[in-house]
Amino acid sequence: MSQDPSPPITTTPRNRVGLGDAIIMGLSSSGPAQTLAVSLAGLVAVSGYSGIVPILICFVPMIGIAIAYQRLNRWDQSSGATYTWVAKVFHPYLGFLSGWMILLYYTLGTTTLTIPAGVYTIDLLAPSYIDNHWAIFLVGAAWNLLITALAILGLKVVARFEWVIVVFQYAVLMTVAAVALTALLQGNAAVNFSWTWFSWAGMGGMKGLMGGILIACFMYSGWDASIYVNEETTDRANNPGKAALTSVVMLALVYSIVTFSFQSVLSPSEMQAHAGNVLSAVSGRLMHKPWDSVMALVVLMGTLATLQAAVVSAARVGLAMSRDSVMPKFFQRLSAGSASPWAATLTMSAVNLMLLALALGTSSIAAALTNAASSLGLISIVFYGITAAAALWQQRATLASSAVNLILGGLLPLIGVAFSLWVLFESVSTGAVTTTVMLYGLGSIFAGAVVALVLHRFAGVSFFDSKQTARSTPR
Repeated sequence: MSQDPSPPITTTPRNRVGLGDAIIMGLSSSGPAQTLAVSLAGLVAVSGYSGIVPILICFVPMIGIAIAYQRLNRWDQSSGATYTWVAKVFHPYLGFLSGWMILLYYTLGTTTLTIPAGVYTIDLLAPSYIDNHWAIFLVGAAWNLLITALAILGLKVVARFEWVIVVFQYAVLMTVAAVALTALLQGNAAVNFSWTWFSWAGMGGMKGLMGGILIACFMYSGWDASIYVNEETTDRANNPGKAALTSVVMLALVYSIVTFSFQSVLSPSEMQAHAGNVLSAVSGRLMHKPWDSVMALVVLMGTLATLQAAVVSAARVGLAMSRDSVMPKFFQRLSAGSASPWAATLTMSAVNLMLLALALGTSSIAAALTNAASSLGLISIVFYGITAAAALWQQRATLASSAVNLILGGLLPLIGVAFSLWVLFESVSTGAVTTTVMLYGLGSIFAGAVVALVLHRFAGVSFFDSKQTARSTPR
């Protein structure tokens, strides 16, 4: 097959998004409000009140991995990102598996987002139906269809939608965090500050630290959404990479401030009792009504923004894979006005609705999807690590040319690779991840390998015929 970069999506300058829009995509995909709503209680449970430590530890390898994305994007701007880069640097089979993992991450991720979107909406508008699975499905499906319609209208429309939500989300989070921090400093929180929070025993030793790091990895994941829209971004060689770096830095700041401020507002027992709506409980305790409802609205809007970013990212990766005939050809159908991959977007939406119906239809499948969702953090670590390794190998000839190249192109991506391997090893050896979750992750990757073999051996897809190598170095 041709070794030239895939032709980019052709858009008019009016329809392209800028650097700020790309940053918003990365911040929306990580969704701080939605992410903290489901992870803060768990972070306190495994790491005590030292949650800021694993967040800051994760920042170093995440920034190294983001630099790897930035440099690879300068070399080749394809919406397939990791899928395209790994295929060219290492081998098409590994590239396909990387793309498969990203699609899996976003497809299952949308299902785990659509359910809470339905739940939060019903909780705000019709609490008596909160346990009605059909009500949750109908409301979640309605949100899914709205999100899909916006995505088909084009990335510019999506960016405007995300801007409103992100500004609202961050303003409320930081306002409540300021009140919480004041209460902590004045000794009015449920738990008083102590330096023992940051001791080895205070964070639960290696198992506690490892559990916290796994949750922190989940909290950061999603910042790479800014890369998947590179073909529709102004200055597509540089802006997506800048957006990825900016997103990681901003997420580190927000997660550190909010986690440190919120974690002591409730007692440990109250934190666990409100694990599903902990942000509402925190804001309600600090600021009373109607701030608990305002925070619930923030979490809902953040969930919708993350869902939107997931649909957009999956469609772009699917489009890139379709160009190489490893996904259906109709994924390449674009809207005439916005150049949005509408066919891929509709397909991802349909899959989401199908999985949503299955998850809410039977408790056994719901449990299975819960375990699958738990494995997504590990899956993201795998494809992040592979991307960092690809950047390291692709730039190997330039590393000795300057100290900057050695640090940015070599040392920091290497830290990302080492961190990914360490997380995988420690998560198993410390028991931080269950066997079931590991099987879901490994089983999903194995299923992708089977699909690749079928496409190559039986469908005769030429993408897998020869090893591809990078032919140029990043600018």
